[in-house]
Amino acid sequence: MFGEDDDDDAEMKRCFRVDIDGTRAKFKLTKEDWARIPVKSFRSGGRSLSGHWSRIFADKIKESNPWCNVRFKNNYVRSANSRKVHSSVFFRGGAECKRPECSVKMKFVIREEYGNQVEVTYNGNVCHRAGE
Repeated sequence: MFGEDDDDDAEMKRCFRVDIDGTRAKFKLTKEDWARIPVKSFRSGGRSLSGHWSRIFADKIKESNPWCNVRFKNNYVRSANSRKVHSSVFFRGGAECKRPECSVKMKFVIREEYGNQVEVTYNGNVCHRAGE
């Protein structure tokens, strides 16, 4: 038991670290970006982003977090027939760093339909093994 904690401490000391917990950032989506991100509609009224949205978001995230490679999950577009048009956001989603030792998670919000600004909130801190 005692040796395992020492190994974990030594591993953490070899990590490249950046404190970004609680950081907020924004990036803009242009009309050209939206042309590459069609909003797919379903018969039930549900919708989702399609096309190259994850690549576009990943590239724009690099402006505020050049260290992490992201995996997107739990992404939602407000339903076309939603009664909450004025109180709910158009898009909300999340992502996390692909590296197992890194604790960075991100939350995304687009407040208005086809809005030009995406708000990002970071939770956790960058911790990447040195040399990777």
